[in-house]
Amino acid sequence: MKKFFMKVISVIPFILLLAGCGSSAGGGSGGGANVEGGVEELLQRIYDGLGADIQLPFLMNIPLSEDMGVDVDGIRISYYLGTTGIPFSEGVASEAAIGGAYSVCLLRMNAGADIEKAKKDIADNVDSAKWICYIADKVIVDNRGDLVILIMTNDETSPGVADAIHESFLKL
Repeated sequence: MKKFFMKVISVIPFILLLAGCGSSAGGGSGGGANVEGGVEELLQRIYDGLGADIQLPFLMNIPLSEDMGVDVDGIRISYYLGTTGIPFSEGVASEAAIGGAYSVCLLRMNAGADIEKAKKDIADNVDSAKWICYIADKVIVDNRGDLVILIMTNDETSPGVADAIHESFLKL
């Protein structure tokens, strides 16, 4: 009986370790559940979830694809994400059409992609001064399931917008 009891006790840490790994598979502060829908639809839902006091600049949406790593109309994927090689299946960038440091990129990652590595690569490489006259003073990279969001704004031109977008994203 004592041997049986010792075997059971020795197995418990492994069970807890496996349970812990299983619960964090989705990663990110937004939880592990994937959100259904296309990235453009989801971006609109994020914007619709903002409070009435949040003022967004005039925006244009640009579809993103991994093959933008090679020159496509003079713009590369690294302009938006700071790097290439991020394994995503669908993406959209929402950029200020006129002035201001404002960029929101929403990516649906490939199945099995290392989301934490992708977030780190984006955060470490994105150019928060990619605009001619502005620098983003707020940069947020997070995920909700297989969705990764990059938010860059300047509080002078878009006060409180980054945090509001992030909160709306996490509520998807």
